[in-house]
Amino acid sequence: MVGNSSVWSRPNQSMRPSSIVSVLFVLGMVTSWLLLYSVSILGALWRMREPNAPAPVLSVSDQRADLVVLAVQMSLGFIAIGLTLLLRRRTLAAVLPERRGTALDASIAWCAAIAGASAVVLVLGQLGLVRFDFSVPAVVASPWLAVASALATGLREEPLLAALPVLLLAGRLPIGWIMVLAATMRGLLYVYPGFGGFVWAFLWGAAAVWVYFRFRRLWVLILLHGLVMNMQALDRVISDDNAATILQWCNILVLFGALLYWLVPRALDAVLPGESETPSVDGHTGSDAVAVHDVPPTVQLPTEDADRV
Repeated sequence: MVGNSSVWSRPNQSMRPSSIVSVLFVLGMVTSWLLLYSVSILGALWRMREPNAPAPVLSVSDQRADLVVLAVQMSLGFIAIGLTLLLRRRTLAAVLPERRGTALDASIAWCAAIAGASAVVLVLGQLGLVRFDFSVPAVVASPWLAVASALATGLREEPLLAALPVLLLAGRLPIGWIMVLAATMRGLLYVYPGFGGFVWAFLWGAAAVWVYFRFRRLWVLILLHGLVMNMQALDRVISDDNAATILQWCNILVLFGALLYWLVPRALDAVLPGESETPSVDGHTGSDAVAVHDVPPTVQLPTEDADRV
């Protein structure tokens, strides 16, 4: 069992993993990422260079092909997780913290990080420090297939970009560096709105790794990625503009409500030490709870994941 250790040091100093093996693991993960997401990476880089290019037009066969790719990425992600759990079953207990907290705790933590990332990038955009253009939605032949692809994006990304880095590299690299590595890979998938998209995805991508590391609830990340971050995809199939607007505002309220729930008690605790108790995030309150500032802050989404080219 691992106790509370520094984000930038290995949790179990008695272990001496081979540096060569660690490097090979990192290279293998990055290579797999390049192969599995090559089309998305190239499309995102092209859109970043050509922000005024016309919206892509996707036929039904294009959309079905995208869903097939999603199924392949999801399957390979879960297979990789299963094999890693099997091969590292004797060492993971020594390098991972005990799973604490509820699914609600994990949801609040990640929603807060997503909202924080959105706020940071919007401020940077207003200051002219980064470009964050809301992307033009693709023109699709089947709105329902577009919605299915958007809501299932968590299955495409979270197993490979949140869970697998933790399971594969925990004990070999400090969790802080695992977060940086996984968040960089995630950010490169989201450069299509500009460099602000990279910063935005880097922040909540790093938080996703931390949430999995602390709570080990992959299904929460998958569900939130689809339902919270891609809620706007439902606009394609909701004919009532008022209903679509209400959904969007509910989404915003959930995200920033979670952010306030996270920040306000901690701010009060910083100003009035001992006068307030931090709400439970992993089954504990007060000073022994894991602080959110261990994670880079992490949205209003730059339109649907499914529409990036």
